[in-house]
Amino acid sequence: MIISTQPYIEISRTIQSNGQHRIESEQLLVLYRDKIITESRHFSLQDILDISYKVISEETGFLYLHSNHQVFSFYVKTSPTEFITEYKRLKAEGYTNE
Repeated sequence: MIISTQPYIEISRTIQSNGQHRIESEQLLVLYRDKIITESRHFSLQDILDISYKVISEETGFLYLHSNHQVFSFYVKTSPTEFITEYKRLKAEGYTNE
């Protein structure tokens, strides 16, 4: 069951004969009771130490997923407050896949 979602922007750059091009594609962080998944990664909630957010401008910021392996950053254009609040609620309750 999905608890919360957070859109993030994946940016890729390509170089073609007429110059460099920046391509943005919207992806989703999806919070379940026992994991967070992205387009290319799965994180067990037991491996996540914290989630934080740093505002860059009025419209953008970075969501940081602190795992026991490394910190992963996600460029966001909408506030992740609800996503972070739901994660912290699950953390306080104890992680479960029930």
